[in-house]
Amino acid sequence: MKALVCYIPVLHEGYRRLFERHPDAKELYLFGPDVIASFEYLVKDIRKLDPALVKKAVESWGMFDAIHLLDETTIKKLQDKKTSIIVSDDELTESLVEKYFSGNPVEKDTIFLRWGIKKSIEPTAVVSDITISEDEFDCKMIEVALEEGAKAKDWWRRIGALAVKDGAVILQAHNLYVPSDQTPYDEGDPRSNFTGGKHFESSLAIHAEAQLVAQAAKEGISLKGADVYCDTFPCPPCAKQLAYSGIKRVYYRNGYSVLDGERILKSQGVEIIFVK
Repeated sequence: MKALVCYIPVLHEGYRRLFERHPDAKELYLFGPDVIASFEYLVKDIRKLDPALVKKAVESWGMFDAIHLLDETTIKKLQDKKTSIIVSDDELTESLVEKYFSGNPVEKDTIFLRWGIKKSIEPTAVVSDITISEDEFDCKMIEVALEEGAKAKDWWRRIGALAVKDGAVILQAHNLYVPSDQTPYDEGDPRSNFTGGKHFESSLAIHAEAQLVAQAAKEGISLKGADVYCDTFPCPPCAKQLAYSGIKRVYYRNGYSVLDGERILKSQGVEIIFVK
């Protein structure tokens, strides 16, 4: 027999789909109060319902033979029977399995349930609205963005970006250390504490795309209807700024989307175009 082991702070469609995907799991084990309390960041989750209320709600769905709250007794029961358990593929259940269920058969399901640590930093391929552009003008603009990026002194990445309207470049920028290009050489760069793709906000640099938006605000230039060319797909903070600046399209050549960058751009009607 299989059992599902879940942390369910709130009920939503993702959990129902998870349950439907595993009809062979006849029992559900929910994180109980003691298990939740053992994870500091779960204690801070203001969304979370009382596990007893979640248990009562899911019981009304009639999808399981039995639903239990995880505590010392139920954990030992699963351990002793070496029950095959199904968990979501995230850092939370990885910690739980490592702590209690290293001797149980474990199956991981990749369905999205919440923004855990792993999902927050996981790179995903960008689904372009127009798969590939080989237009001569687009290729030229990407090359100009690359040339602009070469001016950057950021030792992590040298990124350039352009704002284009009516076939003319109205702004261009590269990532820039602030308050001075020399700051990281004097003080060190906090990005050095992290691997690529993690804690991208911990940087002394203002990104090229954010520079475009800042320049436009400073000079009173409207970005409404403009196109942005960047050699690397924007990070989430930059994607948000671009999305709400009024731009029409983002052209890129390299990189991937992290967190909600792609979704936010598309939610504001911004087309995403890959330039070959």
